[in-house]
Amino acid sequence: MNRIEQLFIKKSKQGKKALVTYTVAGDPTIKKSKKVLEQLITSGADIIEIGIPFSDPMSEGPVIQKAHERSLKNQTNLDLILKISSELRLKNEKVPIVLMGYMNSFLSMGKQLYKNLSKAGIDGIIVVDLPYDESHAFFSKLKEFHIDLIRLISPTTDNVRLKNMLSSSSGYLYYVSLKGITGSKIKNFSEVQNKVKKIKSLTDLPVVVGFGIKDPLTAKKMSSFSDGIVVGSKIVELVEKNSITKINQLTRSLKRAID
Repeated sequence: MNRIEQLFIKKSKQGKKALVTYTVAGDPTIKKSKKVLEQLITSGADIIEIGIPFSDPMSEGPVIQKAHERSLKNQTNLDLILKISSELRLKNEKVPIVLMGYMNSFLSMGKQLYKNLSKAGIDGIIVVDLPYDESHAFFSKLKEFHIDLIRLISPTTDNVRLKNMLSSSSGYLYYVSLKGITGSKIKNFSEVQNKVKKIKSLTDLPVVVGFGIKDPLTAKKMSSFSDGIVVGSKIVELVEKNSITKINQLTRSLKRAID
């Protein structure tokens, strides 16, 4: 049983939901990025999602796109991110660390990828553009190293594709609450709720909801029918403004809202 499974079992027993935070590694600088991650953990984040910068982050809105650009200027790569993760793991053994990125970034490490992820204390990965025909082999290899393959489920994912995706998923499922890019606004809560209910009827995996969650009120609504929420754009916006204090305040307020 890895950290992600342990976390959701604990949350379920407590009747609480998970707060998942997302930031881009190396933004605005390598040093400050590491400090932000440490502060998110201290402020109550249950799972840390670390974004791997990419030259064409197609699913991201303007806020996170700019973060990718800043990070790439700092020459942030997967090797460096694994080093940061290893240092985080030395300070905290319990909080799961998940890497989120695009296929090319993971492929760049070749056959050493799985061993290096495990060595750095990574608990799961999200591959935004993972081809379906490659997902089973990828999933099986990660499983050997007790690393979860967390899948993104969108509003347009049909039932056939959803069932196929579930067969190569572990850890938790990340439901994208809206059609569009990160940072957009959620317009129909009942539609999201119905979709999450449908997903949960097909799997025992926890379902967390992301995209469009920027404040405690929205977080509370989304957590009422899911197993947790993901907040990214709002945190990245505060990273750009170099406001550690406001990041701490936001994280704590989100935590209070969903507990």
